[in-house]
Amino acid sequence: MKDKLPLGGSELQWNALFSRLPAELLKNKNIIKSICDSRTLVKDKINILWEQLSYDQPNVQNLRDRKYVDQLDWIVFNSHWSYNQFRMRFQIPEYKTRVIQNFTSSFPHPLKKDNSKIKLIYTSTPWRGLAILMRTVEMLNEKRKDFEVDIYSSTLLYGSKFDELNRKKYQSLFDKCEEIPNINYKGLGTNEEIREALMKSHILAYPCIFEETSCLAAIEAMAAGCKVVTTNYGALPETCGRFARYICFEPHAQRMIDSYTEVLNEEMDNIFSEKTRNSLQLQVNHYNSEWSVKTRLKEWEVFLGQADTNST
Repeated sequence: MKDKLPLGGSELQWNALFSRLPAELLKNKNIIKSICDSRTLVKDKINILWEQLSYDQPNVQNLRDRKYVDQLDWIVFNSHWSYNQFRMRFQIPEYKTRVIQNFTSSFPHPLKKDNSKIKLIYTSTPWRGLAILMRTVEMLNEKRKDFEVDIYSSTLLYGSKFDELNRKKYQSLFDKCEEIPNINYKGLGTNEEIREALMKSHILAYPCIFEETSCLAAIEAMAAGCKVVTTNYGALPETCGRFARYICFEPHAQRMIDSYTEVLNEEMDNIFSEKTRNSLQLQVNHYNSEWSVKTRLKEWEVFLGQADTNST
């Protein structure tokens, strides 16, 4: 077990942003992290809910309560997809909303990789697509031997209590990871270890079956120069744009495995081509600029300045 648990995506965003924002902009603001609870409201401050969770999570259902929503001055969503889902399901007034997308710290020299073997990586929780990926690797093993997959996935990411309650459910998946050839099961990696691993990887293999509201794993991978091969589920097309390769999300597991295996195999065939390299260079430039901490910090500064004058 690691001495210090890594931070999840939302915590990384929170720490990176609010350690940099000017104190003057925050002094009269109460920024609420995702959980919709009236006890987190502060009288005589501008109450801003920064919503990173999905619309179907228990901790956001208070948004159905009009009295609670009326006490919020602003709700900031991390994607237009999430904004649309909440607006449709909770009838949240548009004038209270803002979309500010997530971000990542920049990566130095993201395209300097060892090309002797294709390196794939998975950096998400087990319930977001790990079982699909494992079957995909088994099928790829029948076709080729020029690759390996590093898997960083653990229930411990959300703390020891969550791990105790949920690890048994996924232990067989983790055990199977260690049995399949060409898979390196890493378990829980620190944030620094995962960033280093992304710098050495060619493809983020993420057959996502979870409705992502943003997906920091994909943002980091794209800034690190990885080709992202994923599904079109949730906000992933918004996050990954034209740079990723998608398959259609398919609730039928075997059809999705077959489709993902075919597409991933194609991307592996082309990963060292000039066309792919040129595309990855554009991708790296885009995500290390437009999705950077610096860019989002400016957006938050503008928004917080406006919140002083526009709040009711």
